[in-house]
Amino acid sequence: MVQEYDVVIVGAGPAGLSAGIFVARQKTSCFVISKDLGGQLNLIPKLENYPGTMMSSGPLLAKTLENQFLVFGGEMTYDTVERIDEVESGLKVKTTRSEYLAKAVVLAPGKVPNSLGIQNENQFANKGVHYCTKCDAPFYQGRATATVGVGGYLVESGILLSRMASKVYLIYKGGALGGDKDLIESIKRKENVELVPNSSVKAISGSNSLQQITILDNSGTEKTINVDGLFIEMGSKINLDFVKHLVKINQKGEIEVAEGGKTSHPAIFAAGDATSIPYKQIVAACGDGAAAGLSAFNHVEKLKGKPGIRADWKKTIGDTVFHY
Repeated sequence: MVQEYDVVIVGAGPAGLSAGIFVARQKTSCFVISKDLGGQLNLIPKLENYPGTMMSSGPLLAKTLENQFLVFGGEMTYDTVERIDEVESGLKVKTTRSEYLAKAVVLAPGKVPNSLGIQNENQFANKGVHYCTKCDAPFYQGRATATVGVGGYLVESGILLSRMASKVYLIYKGGALGGDKDLIESIKRKENVELVPNSSVKAISGSNSLQQITILDNSGTEKTINVDGLFIEMGSKINLDFVKHLVKINQKGEIEVAEGGKTSHPAIFAAGDATSIPYKQIVAACGDGAAAGLSAFNHVEKLKGKPGIRADWKKTIGDTVFHY
């Protein structure tokens, strides 16, 4: 028998779990489907820019959000969504192991950073090797760093690191940098930035954390340099094959969203890094997830002929109403 829910959420990162919390608090049946818990939160060993917490971690925040969602009556499974289709009763969500029916869906699949694919890369993840300069650059104040990548991702990474690190090696395969011309001119003027064109990172090494990287240029010459951190900015993959026939996707491969996480489909909402939001930050994902969750709840309420809500701000315990 196919299980039915008011709202099905795809993804258990900060956006998906926040959406789930705001749906489940309304005593609405809510089901989260995800490959894992936390998504890119698992790449963050130290989390210091999430409001209300100091020196937490991504995995800890993910577990906290999961607990909140479950406390409010939400349900969750680890599975892979293969396709979403319209059916007479709403939306059918097909996974590897099962099928579900939903009146509304919130998409929060996140994104997966592209790796270099070199030996020891996974070993040094979060131990000197990072995939989000915005997230982790502040931990390298006054330290030697390198960044490798493509186009605007690389240039923006180099500029951000130049404000904090004592030294930045900017490594790229071509002979010229790509991206915004003003930003390129700006980074060329940075005294602590060394451009390393026509090159790639061949190897990384260290003991408990990253200590050295080996750079290979187009002539075959190798050079080993000491660095404390290596930032990989090769872009990211967003898998939307399962739903691209139902929602509008932009040229970057992101879901186009309007206010409240609305997509081009009236019963599908979206939030987080897989959407067209400009700031790919945890707090932004949580806020947009909450909004998408409320939008999905309101859609379900309107199907029942009810007005919906504008805010999630009260709780009744016994005879007492608590306002938040």
